[in-house]
Amino acid sequence: MDLDNALAAHSDWKVKLRVALAKHETLDADRIASDCHCEFGLWLKGEGRAAHGASPNFKMCAESHTEFHRCAGNVARAINAGRMDEAAQELEAGTPFSRSSQAVAVAVRRLKTELAA
Repeated sequence: MDLDNALAAHSDWKVKLRVALAKHETLDADRIASDCHCEFGLWLKGEGRAAHGASPNFKMCAESHTEFHRCAGNVARAINAGRMDEAAQELEAGTPFSRSSQAVAVAVRRLKTELAA
């Protein structure tokens, strides 16, 4: 698993959600809310868990990743329902989406450091 790519892919979600908000696009909120449809999520649930499941850093990655997708799904649902102000607010700093995004980044960096050692 290329953890740098995982970081980039999850950073891109903020941009994707902002674009969908601006264009009033409909999103697959259930798929976005699921933590097992992206490459990183599949790795976390499969090969990664088998190889690193006992690691506290791995567990932090898995937990923060699940929470991130839950929050992203909530933003997507707000967009789909036309609650644009709510969705825009959720993309700001200090929100559950923002905090979960930061938590994924921290967890991935810690896991990357651990795996490099």
